[in-house]
Amino acid sequence: MLKGVSMNISCKHRDSIFRVSVFFLILISIIHFRTVTGLASETNNTLNISISNTNYESDINSLTFSPEKGKDYTFDITVSNIGDGDSTILVNVFPSTAISNGSAIVYSKVTDKLLNKDFDFSNYVTIQSDYLNEENQIELAPNESKLVHFTVNIPKDTSISGSILGGVNFSQQIDFETNENSVGIETLFERVISVNLELDDDRSVKDLSYEDFSFSANQNGVNLTFNAYNYNAFLGNLNNASYVLTNPSEEVIASGTFSDNVPITAMSIVPLSIPLIDGTELFEGDYNLTIETSRKAITTSFNYTKETLNEFKKDNEDKSSVVIKTNSNTLLIIVISVLSIALVGTIVYIVKSNKKREK
Repeated sequence: MLKGVSMNISCKHRDSIFRVSVFFLILISIIHFRTVTGLASETNNTLNISISNTNYESDINSLTFSPEKGKDYTFDITVSNIGDGDSTILVNVFPSTAISNGSAIVYSKVTDKLLNKDFDFSNYVTIQSDYLNEENQIELAPNESKLVHFTVNIPKDTSISGSILGGVNFSQQIDFETNENSVGIETLFERVISVNLELDDDRSVKDLSYEDFSFSANQNGVNLTFNAYNYNAFLGNLNNASYVLTNPSEEVIASGTFSDNVPITAMSIVPLSIPLIDGTELFEGDYNLTIETSRKAITTSFNYTKETLNEFKKDNEDKSSVVIKTNSNTLLIIVISVLSIALVGTIVYIVKSNKKREK
């Protein structure tokens, strides 16, 4: 793996890409909901949830509002086992924070990708129910429904601004089996109540920074993987942004556009990846990655050392579709050149010596 240090070295001002809208949030929520619904039909799950009447529901199972600091906002969720059989289900209930994985927004308890822990939604939500056990699980018999409440409160002394995106997850275990290595494999089905808290409007735009570069190979080819660091307090995107990667010889080894769905969540680190052109030459030196959005173009430089080159070559001899070059060829040329000069000098000396003797 290659680790690099990055530095922004050029830019062109364009229109802003950071246009956060309720429509974008709703679209992501609908995609998430439909994906989960599709999974439901494949795994025969029987979990269903619904929000009681509220003025804050912006879409099915999605809430968007601007909370007044210090005020409680409580929501009632009906959790149901809609199965007709005789199977009782266990449903885990927990708060989550929305983090982009580069192609979609994931609602997760893991928040190691947050750059500011104040944007962890779980800091501001409390879940309550008369039916929750010590492990935050609810047991539901077939055709049984139970009520869960969750309360959102942003403390008065909180100075945070921007947008906090998170959710309350309801997770049903579908299956659990152990493989040949005695590793437990759990199959889960989840539904999420997504929540978008729109706080004081902060639209001061900071540039994304691109860091942690590495080349990696798989059966499909070689990719440049890296992270985008978003220090803005609101949701953005790299939808359809263009990219160009050049090697130390200034040859283009990757170019194209990102997909039309690359969300960049607020105050977070988002993993990204671009494919290299087959037959690309990799060698030590400085590489330049330019990412251009409708707002501006940013070029970031990173260095690929001889050590990381050799490591990549060793790890990917069977998978790599790129050409690996090192400075050993250059060294060989230098050595041959020196020997050639020495040989020519020796020949000239011998010829002159023979002429003197003949005289």
